[in-house]
Amino acid sequence: MDVFKSSIRPNRYILPDNLRGRSIHAKVIPTVCNLENMLQKLIQVNGDFAQLKQWEKRSYKAYRIEEIKNRIMTSPQYAWKDIIREHILSKRPSDFGASVIDIYLVAYVVETIGAGKDEFFKYIKNAGISDNGNSAQAIWQVGKGDGVYLEILHDNGKVSDWSFMTKWVEGK
Repeated sequence: MDVFKSSIRPNRYILPDNLRGRSIHAKVIPTVCNLENMLQKLIQVNGDFAQLKQWEKRSYKAYRIEEIKNRIMTSPQYAWKDIIREHILSKRPSDFGASVIDIYLVAYVVETIGAGKDEFFKYIKNAGISDNGNSAQAIWQVGKGDGVYLEILHDNGKVSDWSFMTKWVEGK
């Protein structure tokens, strides 16, 4: 039996609270820049990292865009999602910064605890990630926004691409 399937609900995957050695509770730093906006700005400044705003730089670093920047810069916009999805699956979760883990954290809470922003905010507080509502909002906004942009999550935070998610969890 697949370790990520429940014996009670065999068709439902269970997401672990640790993503291949990367705690989903540690180093979850709220930021307000989403991936799509950062990529648009990167194109506008012809790939010049120095011209990005501080919050854009955090997103850039979290996704390790430097490693795939040439591919992004020379590809049509519609290809960016696949380039980034492939990049995420090609590395260990611990290689990435908070913005990437925010996607998984949103999916984890929605799929294992319950749907909705209120449930997410309660989880962020109860897990000791942050007592600050603004921080919880930033994590929710970036995780859900980036997850929807990358077609990993639905707009409500539920997983839309279980194939991607299981590869991410299993490291395959």
